[in-house]
Amino acid sequence: MDKIYGGIYSKGPAKKTDSFLVDEDQRKAEERLVPFYLWETLAHNFMLVQQGIVPSKNGKQILKALLFFLEKAEKEGFKINPEIGDVHENFEHLLKEEIGDDAGWFHTGRSRNDQVTCDQKLITKKLLLELFREICGLAEILEKNSEQYKKVVMPGITHLRVAMPSSFGFWWQAYLDQIIECEKILKEIYLTLDKNPLGAGAGYGVNWKIDPKKTSNYLGFSQKLNNALSTINSRGIHELYLLGPLVALLTLLSRMMEDIIIFSMPEVGFILLSEEFTSGSSIMPQKTNPDVAEKVRSKVGKILGAFVSISTTLKGTSSGYNRDSAETKIAIISSLDEVISVLAILKDMVDKITPCLEIMEKVVVSSLAAKVADSLVKKHNLPFRQAHLIIGKALALSDKDLSKVNKKVLEECFALVTGEKVNLENNFLKEALSLNGILDSFSYEGSPNPEFVSKVSKRLLEENKEFATFIDEEEDKFNKAQKGLVERVGEFLKE
Repeated sequence: MDKIYGGIYSKGPAKKTDSFLVDEDQRKAEERLVPFYLWETLAHNFMLVQQGIVPSKNGKQILKALLFFLEKAEKEGFKINPEIGDVHENFEHLLKEEIGDDAGWFHTGRSRNDQVTCDQKLITKKLLLELFREICGLAEILEKNSEQYKKVVMPGITHLRVAMPSSFGFWWQAYLDQIIECEKILKEIYLTLDKNPLGAGAGYGVNWKIDPKKTSNYLGFSQKLNNALSTINSRGIHELYLLGPLVALLTLLSRMMEDIIIFSMPEVGFILLSEEFTSGSSIMPQKTNPDVAEKVRSKVGKILGAFVSISTTLKGTSSGYNRDSAETKIAIISSLDEVISVLAILKDMVDKITPCLEIMEKVVVSSLAAKVADSLVKKHNLPFRQAHLIIGKALALSDKDLSKVNKKVLEECFALVTGEKVNLENNFLKEALSLNGILDSFSYEGSPNPEFVSKVSKRLLEENKEFATFIDEEEDKFNKAQKGLVERVGEFLKE
């Protein structure tokens, strides 16, 4: 089959070369790029006509055909023929069939290099906005849980051991806080990616008086290119900028899932998972397995794999375009799809988790050792390290069970450590081990005190709302740019 670059060939690439270059994964990625390819091709060709580079008569033929292809692709989709080549080669082939040799004008003033980089940026922006919407929704649910459960006492955990008293709301807020941090980082990455590659050509510009500012406006980009070679070299590097934070996000979610899996174990019983997000055992009737949480936990490996794949692929390439970078479109599209699907189901699962209050309160008693030590410091003016030692020795004499420590044991350990006898108040241990107002004893923002949990959650919610506004603005800009270009071209064709 004739190639767009066939002039230099006497025979042409073998069919197996075509199949290798556009394999099944590549073909699927190319087909996902079709609407974005047609959009940016429409923008470029409209600009060429406006700049007087392509004659109006020929340009109108091209623009009319592109509008037809775009409408058809949106309704029916489009199948790439690997024997023809990539998405560009397929549509140049179609355009030639549609309007003849005048199709040869439509690739004036650009290269497949800047064109495919542009397509990849457009689909990345589109998918990122979908991802942003999902992560914003997850943050809303985390904030709701944080506020709803801010007074539900639960044990804090370190080293998978009961540590200090906390609250279920405080635990949710810990993840909310980090999710908001992820939002900020991803927003900056989005703004970095929001740069129009058209005009870079193959990396060294084009010999025509094109107008990158026009195509940037037509495509909804906030910036035009700075340097043609940098633009082409950035393909894959920009994807690494994005994949790094996505790996961090899924690592964070994996940790949340690990907590949820442990907390929901029947032997622990801190929380209940909705049956909607579990599966049963084929052999053991008693089991409901946390499969969704486990599946979410596994996903970080795929995104990390994409990061490693792209960085390994690019590390040995020279400046300028190399075919190696074609792999980056597969990695980034599949990674964004993966993260979007994770966030979508995670929102629903997290929204339906319920705490088991009595179990958590019962266990939290064993986390009060530090509070008892602090009470000794306050009431007997001891250095904290001595108080720590006293409680440690008392636990050693009581089977390491705080509930078995009594007044006599504590007084003996006090004397052993300090060399002084003390007569503890009869209600000392009762007050120190009381859960009444346990969270109110924290007196600063950032602690589990319900008042401060609410204060922090309110601030984080406002930050999430600002992010939601950013998403609304960018989605509106993206959609208006595409719709506006189609309308402008349509009006131009009527002239």
